[in-house]
Amino acid sequence: MKKTTDMTQGRPLGLLVAFAVPLMLGSLCQLLYTTADSAIVGRLIGVDAFAAVGAANFLSWLVFEIIIGLVQGFGVLFAQLFGRKDHGELRRSVAMAILLSGGVCAVLTGTGLLCAKPVLSLMDTPADILPGALIYVYWMYGSAVVTLANRLTGTLLLALGNSKAPVMANVASCVLNIVLDLLFVGVFHWGVAGAAAATVTAQLGSFAYCFLRMRDIPEIRLARQDFRPAPHLLRELLRLGGPPAFRNGVIAVGGLFVQAAINQHGKLFVAGMAATEKFFGLISLTGSALDGAFATYCAQNFGAGKMGRIKDGLRCTILLSLAGAGGMAVIAALCGRQLIGLLVAGESGDLQQITQTGYEYLLVLAILMPLMYLLCIYRSGLQGMGSTFAPTLSGFVELGLRILSVTLLPGLLGKWAVYFANPLGWLGAMLLLGISYHRVYRKACKTA
Repeated sequence: MKKTTDMTQGRPLGLLVAFAVPLMLGSLCQLLYTTADSAIVGRLIGVDAFAAVGAANFLSWLVFEIIIGLVQGFGVLFAQLFGRKDHGELRRSVAMAILLSGGVCAVLTGTGLLCAKPVLSLMDTPADILPGALIYVYWMYGSAVVTLANRLTGTLLLALGNSKAPVMANVASCVLNIVLDLLFVGVFHWGVAGAAAATVTAQLGSFAYCFLRMRDIPEIRLARQDFRPAPHLLRELLRLGGPPAFRNGVIAVGGLFVQAAINQHGKLFVAGMAATEKFFGLISLTGSALDGAFATYCAQNFGAGKMGRIKDGLRCTILLSLAGAGGMAVIAALCGRQLIGLLVAGESGDLQQITQTGYEYLLVLAILMPLMYLLCIYRSGLQGMGSTFAPTLSGFVELGLRILSVTLLPGLLGKWAVYFANPLGWLGAMLLLGISYHRVYRKACKTA
């Protein structure tokens, strides 16, 4: 297996596709796991458990999105140093990222465990699903260190142009997760806690695989001296990782407002919305893979000072992502009801309401998904060039527009105001990031 890929040489289209295809396969595997995991919860435990996990999702995502943003920022520095062929500084930056991540994780875990119950109550979580939601959140926050370790090792491999090892780890993790779900939920009858424990254990296995693959790469084989304090690297890691983590946290807070609005419609509406969220990975499949590919491509070429290649890469990425978005919209329109129906068992009247809610929401997301694709591409490009202001500001734009949708529009649109909350946030953030990207790119070309 090729351990690294230098994306500063070769045809942009070929490099991007070769990098994105494994990510896409990994996302597809993740989708299959998510579907199976949700079906196990919804069919073996029931609608209440399914709705409980759905109600807990946004609060769980709060800590996960902060971790993802932090580590994505670290990945920009890793890719830039690798593109610059500065392997000594790369090793030291990895060591400083490990130390910095440990401190951040401790703070997130402690804060999350303390605040979970009052926040779920403030979100008007229905009383009959609150205990299950709380159990799930406690498990997810308590295992934040596992999530962070898994993300950090996977992001480091991606920054070095290796998209295959993280995907193989993801595939193995998904298979393990399904097996453990069946064991913990179906055999041991651990309920929601069993589903959470299966997820945590599978993530630990994914981390172990990526860690073993890292040990085979000489450029990032760490030694004791690499962990000596390096203030300049700590500052750069915070400069690149801090704003995305803050932005993702802000966006996740917007999700809490949306979830609170969802909760007001009752547990069947919650279940329908949660079912669609489980298939979000399907309709964002192409865009998320190309987003990851362009982030590494842009960072490596920026580090090497090859701005012309970044322009070519952006054009290829946008065309590929828009074509993929069209295909996913067709799949959602034709198969949406059947997909939603896979996840939950119960009385026919309840199932009909859950399926209708889920299908309506899925159509809205699928049709407007190009907005999110463009948002992510411009944002990853800005981060690859080391620009953090606009990506951070975009989080506040998303937050404001989501809150606007669920607080001011229900009188005009009813439940559709909830459906449009996320796409409205995407639209505002995409416009901001698109304008900012082209400004930063032109400025970088002048100084390259």
